[in-house]
Amino acid sequence: MKAGTVSGKRRISRISTRVQIHNVLVPIDFSPSSLEAIEFALPLLKKFDAELHLAHVFAPDYPLAAMAAMPLIVPELEVGRSVRRHLKEVAKKYQIELGRENIHALKGRPFQEVCDLARENDIDLIVISTRGNTGLKHLALGSTAERVVRYSPCPVLVVRGRDQKKKGSSAGKFSRPALAFRKILVPIDFSECSIRGLAYAKALAQQFGSTLLLLHSIRLEYYVASDEYARYDFPLLMRQAEKTAQKQMRDLIRETDWKGLKVETMLEVGHPGQEICDRARGRGADLIVTSTHGTTGLKHMLLGSTAEYVVRHAHCPVLVVPSHERPVITSTQTQI
Repeated sequence: MKAGTVSGKRRISRISTRVQIHNVLVPIDFSPSSLEAIEFALPLLKKFDAELHLAHVFAPDYPLAAMAAMPLIVPELEVGRSVRRHLKEVAKKYQIELGRENIHALKGRPFQEVCDLARENDIDLIVISTRGNTGLKHLALGSTAERVVRYSPCPVLVVRGRDQKKKGSSAGKFSRPALAFRKILVPIDFSECSIRGLAYAKALAQQFGSTLLLLHSIRLEYYVASDEYARYDFPLLMRQAEKTAQKQMRDLIRETDWKGLKVETMLEVGHPGQEICDRARGRGADLIVTSTHGTTGLKHMLLGSTAEYVVRHAHCPVLVVPSHERPVITSTQTQI
C-alpha cells in the first residue's frame, strides 16, 4: 500500500486507541539481567493492574547452570519442581504472590516455548531482558530475545541488561524516570504497519502523558551505472525524496487527532537504524516503539533489518509491535 492512499486519521482510528494490558509474561533464566526485567515490569503491572506470569525454559537433559546446588543429572520432574520453587522464590523477592497457573516451568527451545505460552495464555506483553544467559548479544544472531521478537504473537518490550548500560550508572539499576516514558520515539516510514506502531505508541503516550517524537529517515542507495551522467541524478532524487517525506509527515500530523499530545517531528538522511538510535539518545527518549514488516521493518527471517538493528543497539528499551499475525511454531514440549 502506498502512503497517502488512506488518510492518517482513518488508518489510526481503525486501531484501538487504548492500550489494554491484562497479562504480562517475563521469561527469566535466573541471571541478574533477566531478573531486572521483573523490576522493570513492576510499574507496568501496577499501571495497568495486570497479572504477572514468570517462565523459565530448560533444555532436555540440561539442568539450570544457575542452580549450583542441583546435581548434574536429575529427573525431569525434579527439574520442573525445582524451577517452580525458584520462580516462586523470585516472585516473593519482589513481594509478588503468584498462583501455580502463573508460574511456568517448560522444557524445549526457549523462544518457541515463550511464544507458545504467550499465545495460549492471552499474554498482552512480553518483557524480556538482553544479556541473560541466553539473552541478546551485541552482535550474536539467533538469540532467545531476538527470536522472541520475531515470533511473538504480542508486543515485546526489550529492556537493556545492566552490562549494556553506561559506565558509572547508579549501581547498574534501571533508571526509574525511564519508566515514566516521558519521551517516546516512533520511527515512521508511512507504511500501514508503521502506522499501527504509531497508533500503539499514541495510545501509550496518552496513558503516560508522553511526548511523541516521530522520526522518518531517508536513505537512497546509490549504484554505479555505465551512464556517466547518472551521478548527477542522485542529488535530484534526494531532494525529491526529502520533499515527498516532508509532505507525508505534514499530512500525517494534520490528519491525525493527537488528543492534546505534544508531537515533534524529525526528518533525517542516513541509515534508518543508526538514525533511530542516535536521535533516541540525543533527544533523551525513554522508549522506542517500532513495528514489524514496515518498508524497512523486521522481516520474518531477514537479519540486519531496521527493527533488529534498533533492538540490538538502542540505549533505551524498545517495544516491538507485531503488525501481522505471527506463524504458530509447532511445539512438542509441555509444562513440567
